[in-house]
Amino acid sequence: MAGQGTIQFLLFSLMPALLAAVRINAKGQQTLYLAQGDSVKLGCPYVLEPEDNGAEDLDIVWTMMNTEQKLPLLIYQDQKVRYGSAPGLPQRVQFVAPDPSHYDASIYLANLQMSDSASYECRVKKATVDTHVITIMVLEKPAAPQCWMDGEPVWGQDLTLKCSSNGGSVPVSYQWSKMGGNYASSWLPSGAVQAQGSGDLVIQHLSQEHSGTYCCRVTSRVGSNQCMVHVSVSRPGYSGSKNVGLIVGSVLGSIFLLILLLTLLWALLWYCKRRHCHPGVPIEIRDSAAGTPCRGGPLHPCHGCSHHVSYTPCQK
Repeated sequence: MAGQGTIQFLLFSLMPALLAAVRINAKGQQTLYLAQGDSVKLGCPYVLEPEDNGAEDLDIVWTMMNTEQKLPLLIYQDQKVRYGSAPGLPQRVQFVAPDPSHYDASIYLANLQMSDSASYECRVKKATVDTHVITIMVLEKPAAPQCWMDGEPVWGQDLTLKCSSNGGSVPVSYQWSKMGGNYASSWLPSGAVQAQGSGDLVIQHLSQEHSGTYCCRVTSRVGSNQCMVHVSVSRPGYSGSKNVGLIVGSVLGSIFLLILLLTLLWALLWYCKRRHCHPGVPIEIRDSAAGTPCRGGPLHPCHGCSHHVSYTPCQK
């Protein structure tokens, strides 16, 4: 009796292996971090025993499982595809293969939203059942950060560069680097120290070596963004504001000198013109009555008859 019971137990244990089996060729439970607006393929390839091929009695069910409930997402039954009750997804989900009975139950999920964060179970059933679970975490990419200098770049002094991103899913990390040359992406000059856990970069004892463009990259699990700030370190004894004042003063002085020269030139031309203006030579000296030389009247000391003298006008 004991031997017969042992044989029955062994046969009972081997029965699942003797039946046609379903096996999903995928890794264990997966977790994917994806950006809002992205699309994703959720893989669920499977195999059947040779004697159990065909679409008859094949059921494929994708289920969306969140903390509140389990909702059917996409279903293949009786060789037909239909959508489940998960809200807002019918327009964004579909099987990858035109016919899921051809050993591929994978699906596409498009235009991911934050509300799509959940675990998704693929369940393939024929004579037996196998399942595969994929968890999706939908995150927002980092917003474009802002970069600025906290203070003025003065030779020998310290300067802090700041970087901040006010949008996107946390956690995020900040990484400063100095651009140019053949430097590695994370290269920083000596004396530049990045604060832990923030977007601050402290540059100690500024020198000409620290002049240049600095890039701040903010990164999360699903993307990155960056901004830049330019640092120009003045040499000792040089003041940018004083230099600007000297340039402006030089320009104004040049304009004033030009106006003065033009005024002097105009005055000189006017004076020379006045010097050349004088009475003309008489064009006719005759007696007013007879048309003969003056008689009986006083003579002009220069032009003869005083009662009939004509002159040419001054040239203006």
